[in-house]
Amino acid sequence: MPIWPFRPRQPELQDQGLADLAQMFLLNPDDPTPGSELLNVTRCDFTVESLKVVDDHLEVMRLRNLEGEAMMKFVLRCGAYVGEVIRRHAPGAKPWHWLKYDDAVRLDQRLAAVGAGLGTAAVLWDGRAGFCFPLGRVGKYLANGAEDSVSVFAQVIIDRAARKGA
Repeated sequence: MPIWPFRPRQPELQDQGLADLAQMFLLNPDDPTPGSELLNVTRCDFTVESLKVVDDHLEVMRLRNLEGEAMMKFVLRCGAYVGEVIRRHAPGAKPWHWLKYDDAVRLDQRLAAVGAGLGTAAVLWDGRAGFCFPLGRVGKYLANGAEDSVSVFAQVIIDRAARKGA
């Protein structure tokens, strides 16, 4: 039983699991990511610039009309890669962390309005009050096309973090 003052339970960080998924997006011969044979992994080096390669890959993958397990695998792995780029390049004193959706909602009840789903299975958190949804952005790109660029998305998040001094 906690003693006063009560501290909110710290969320369980999912950083290693999502970092592993990001690596699986690039290379996993035992269980390849759908479309991995079309991705130039030599240009995917976790830089912000590499997300332009991911945008190009997403454009190709839109034509595949992924469903079910293939869609889940692709969105989780590709979204993890996008999020890992943000984590590695967002400036600030506090590192960004991956959380499960339920833990993110416990930190900020407003996120409950977004709803649980594939795009919110993992949420990127700036360690304070900022959240973003890289998996959701991948899903939006697959649905809507280049207007939902992951490259632009990541750059906006990184720039915002720089302005806030996150």
